[in-house]
Amino acid sequence: MTLDAMKEGERARIVRVTGEEAVKRHLGALGFVAGTVIRVAGASYGNLILAVHESRVAVNDATARSIEVEAV
Repeated sequence: MTLDAMKEGERARIVRVTGEEAVKRHLGALGFVAGTVIRVAGASYGNLILAVHESRVAVNDATARSIEVEAV
């Protein structure tokens, strides 16, 4: 499944990030790498607010569709 299918409060492990190389590098720098457990902390103006490590990161719907996850 992709990240955009998740609901607030759910946790998942990143399986892989697809899309343009520059976007994948940027997401990797923010902690979005395979094996990382993330949590959907909320939503705001069409963006998902994600808890990644000790940070909160907002991603838009298109970016969320490029992140494949599995439930934990």
